[in-house]
Amino acid sequence: MMEKNPNEWEQHYLDQNIPWDKGRPAPALVAFLKDHPAPTGRILVPGCGMGHDVRALSAAGGEASEVIGFDLSPTAMKLADDFPKVGREHFLAGDYFKLPEELHHSFDWIWEHTCFCAIDQDQRASYVQASAKALKPGGKLLGVFYLNPYDDEHAPGEGPPHGCSLDELEKLFGDLFEITEHWQPSDAYPGREGKELMVILQKR
Repeated sequence: MMEKNPNEWEQHYLDQNIPWDKGRPAPALVAFLKDHPAPTGRILVPGCGMGHDVRALSAAGGEASEVIGFDLSPTAMKLADDFPKVGREHFLAGDYFKLPEELHHSFDWIWEHTCFCAIDQDQRASYVQASAKALKPGGKLLGVFYLNPYDDEHAPGEGPPHGCSLDELEKLFGDLFEITEHWQPSDAYPGREGKELMVILQKR
């Protein structure tokens, strides 16, 4: 599968060809919210698609949280905004690597689910920089990362999605973030069991 440009992501939503959308929040996030205090404050969800994770975070945090869903696709943002509100969630279309200045250093948390694995692997350093720019000092990035998303359709280097390892995450994020926790989630979409890694990183 070839890398996608922004117009291709938008076209997927216009064509309603979004096989990555499972119609519900990431199971690893649901399990985290069940077993841990919900992230509160201002939360950013890059590459949020239809906003299922955004709504899960918004409902869990209640009035103590404001959740911003952010995606390249304006159509995805319109579709996400059409769902009934569950809390203080909002949706914005834009490029994560060109985050509006008014959003710089304004978030307490970032939730990462499908953005990191979807971008070109050469853009991962830029992702780290964008995340550091979005977070307040001491802010946290909570994410579920693909260890092995490969199947019969594509091999390593032929994504998206692209896999990664804990060692790669430590090298990529290490200058700006500290990995404070990591574990393999027990809950996953069918077919992803044992192929994901939950990580909490704190901005230095």
